[in-house]
Amino acid sequence: MYDDSVAVVQLSDGSLVKVLPGIPTARGVAVADALGRIFVTSSPNQLVIIDSASLTEISRVTTGNSPDGVAWDPVDQIVGVTDQGDGAVSLIANAGSGVRTQVPIGTETGNVVHDASRGRFWVTVVNTVPPDQLVAIDPVAATVTTRIDLPGCSGAHGLRLHPDGKSALVACEVNSLLDRVDLGTNAITTAAVGTSPDVLAIDSGHNWLYVAAESGTLTVFDLAQPGLSSIDSELIAAAAHTVAVDSATHRVFFPLEAGPQGTPILRIMRPASP
Repeated sequence: MYDDSVAVVQLSDGSLVKVLPGIPTARGVAVADALGRIFVTSSPNQLVIIDSASLTEISRVTTGNSPDGVAWDPVDQIVGVTDQGDGAVSLIANAGSGVRTQVPIGTETGNVVHDASRGRFWVTVVNTVPPDQLVAIDPVAATVTTRIDLPGCSGAHGLRLHPDGKSALVACEVNSLLDRVDLGTNAITTAAVGTSPDVLAIDSGHNWLYVAAESGTLTVFDLAQPGLSSIDSELIAAAAHTVAVDSATHRVFFPLEAGPQGTPILRIMRPASP
C-alpha cells in the first residue's frame, strides 16, 4: 500500500515478475480469470483494471470513498467494491467499465466476497450502534437481501466463505475474534485469534483456514471439523496481516513491510507436515 504499487510474483519461487507503479494505496485485489482482468482498489476513490496477460493497466474507474475489498461476479459481469469510508458497496457493471450503483449498508464496510451458489455478494459491515453485521446484496437488483447480526463481534472486517458454501468466516478486528456464521440458521461459533485480525485465506486442499493479524500472529483452523477447531498458532513477523495460499502446493505467502534486512519481502512458508 505504502509504495503505491502492485507487485506481481511467481507462485513457484516468489520471484518478481513486474511492478505496476502509480497505484495509490492499493488494497483489495480480485482476479477474473476467464476475462483476463485484475481489479485493484486504490485510494482515494478508484478501481484500477489491469490486463492479466500483458500486465498493463487498462483503465481506472470511480468508486466511493476509501475503497477496500473487491470481488468479481462472473455470471452478471459485475465488480463489487466496498466503499469503506461511505459504509457502502459500489456495484460496477460491464466488468468494471459500466454504470456504477452504490448501495449504502452501514457506517463502514469491510471486505466483500461473491457467493456463486446464491448469486449474492456478502459484505462485512461495522455499525455505529452495535451489532456489526454480515450483509447479502443482490448484484443485479442492487438491493440488500439479508442482514445477519454479529453480536459480540466488534470491527467486522475480514471475510471468506467456507468451501462447502454453508457458512461464512468473519474476522472481528477490534476485539480479535473469528466468527463462523451458519448461512442457513444464522448460528455463530466464535474463537480467539491474534490481535487485530485482518486477512483470511483458505487452503481448499487441506481444508484449512489461515487468519493473519496485525500483531503478526497467524492462527490456523481445520474447517473439516465442526465449529472452529484451531490446529496451530504462530508468530510470523511484525505486521504480517496479509496472507495468501496456493492450495495446489500448500505454500503460504506473507508480504512483509520489512524483512530481516529492513526492506519489503515476500515470505513463503509451508506446513511442516503434509
